Amino acid sequence: MVRIAVAGGTGGLGRTLVDELCQCDEHSVFVLSRKSQLSFEAPDNVHCLAIDYESVPQLQNLLESNQIHTVISTMNPPTPEVQTAQNNLIQAAAQSGTVKRFVPSEWGIDYFNDDEHVPLPWKTVKQQAIAELEKYPSLQYTMVHNGYFMDYFGMPQCQSHMLAEIPYVDIAAAKAAIPGSGNDKVTFTYTKDVAKFVRKLVESDDKWPTRTFIAGDVVTFHEIVEAAEQARGRKFDVVHDSLQDLREGKVTEIPAYRPIYKIFPKEFLLQMMAGFGVAMVTGIFAFEGKFLNEKHPEVRTTKMRDFIMTYWSGRH
Repeated sequence: MVRIAVAGGTGGLGRTLVDELCQCDEHSVFVLSRKSQLSFEAPDNVHCLAIDYESVPQLQNLLESNQIHTVISTMNPPTPEVQTAQNNLIQAAAQSGTVKRFVPSEWGIDYFNDDEHVPLPWKTVKQQAIAELEKYPSLQYTMVHNGYFMDYFGMPQCQSHMLAEIPYVDIAAAKAAIPGSGNDKVTFTYTKDVAKFVRKLVESDDKWPTRTFIAGDVVTFHEIVEAAEQARGRKFDVVHDSLQDLREGKVTEIPAYRPIYKIFPKEFLLQMMAGFGVAMVTGIFAFEGKFLNEKHPEVRTTKMRDFIMTYWSGRH
């Protein structure tokens, strides 16, 4: 049995992790929240812990009194305020007498192995969390790198707790603004598959590596567009954004971006799309390393083509 605390467990990836971890009745899952009650119905082995991220002593006491063994952070967005909250959580976990493992909110790419010109505004925030963890050698940690979330290519039809974010290929509008040539290999993983692998990590007695690589599928954007065109039964209007334009923060707007401006300001969203585009074109999303998939072949990951065909076939 493992007692697990999930920071940010009320939505997005965190909620997906909670859904998977609580499938084992022997685990006790604690959702760390600023509110005293969960916003969703949960089984008996899921509990809500109201916390104050500004107080390290209070956090430490909460982790110790509930005998938390593993902390998983999915805190988002990576703002300075969230950075401070996560750093306080790391300090509290390290100083507690119960927490032995910590998964920081890195999810995505390896932010220590990227192009210095990748314009991702939260790169420094991600790196500083690892710098904080390095201060506590007794606390095991691993950065989970799963590439881009596949969920976005099945929205709004697919099952997902993620906020809507339609990157580069607007399947509903039959339009695409592809970073670079479209032939670069990119790693994508469905959040449900990420959760299955994280559960394997939590349940393993092996010492964690500092980096854990997960791959649901590795495909090019040309392959994504081809699958989408077949599913929709029509040709897409496709443009390509050059690496130079992406480095300058220039990205072609697709219709699917506009509704998202209510959540992320236009300038921020397009900068994010440009930054990820640079990372994709320069190979940062094509991971090199030992994958957790190899250790757990029983986890059958979702493939991008199947995913698109499942949720878009016949939707003309």
